[in-house]
Amino acid sequence: AQEVYSEDPVLSGYLTFMFVDGGQVGNETKPKYWQAAACCKHYAAYDLETIPVDRYHFSAKVDARNMWETYMPVFDMCVRAANGAHVMCSYNAINGVPTCGDPKLLNGILRDQWKWSGFVVSDYDAWAQIHETHNYCPNMTCAAAVGLNAGMDQEGGG
Repeated sequence: AQEVYSEDPVLSGYLTFMFVDGGQVGNETKPKYWQAAACCKHYAAYDLETIPVDRYHFSAKVDARNMWETYMPVFDMCVRAANGAHVMCSYNAINGVPTCGDPKLLNGILRDQWKWSGFVVSDYDAWAQIHETHNYCPNMTCAAAVGLNAGMDQEGGG
């Protein structure tokens, strides 16, 4: 696994909570201001750079049980328990749907199910990849609409 504390999703979740909570609120119980705004990334099922294909073209094949037992515990702790300020959707797709254009991931889980009120930012140009590498949309106008309608708030670069 890359960019995680451990291969154990529960341990990684607790370590993530402590890192995010400590960075945002420090040792105050109910702080008036955050000290920093943590980004929970890379949402979700993202753990490769180039093998078997590059991350811009990769579509992770993940069933529901594996998604919730392996990939989601860390995000649950980062988003719900620690109230991370924002989430960065990843370059990859999951089961053929780019993460930055997946309404089930962004609006569905984050906002509707977890009642999270932060903002979603794409990884650098991941919004454009909805069209350019995943070929999920025929043009950039469609990709923009798909990202916005899915729940993305900001392009992270480009």
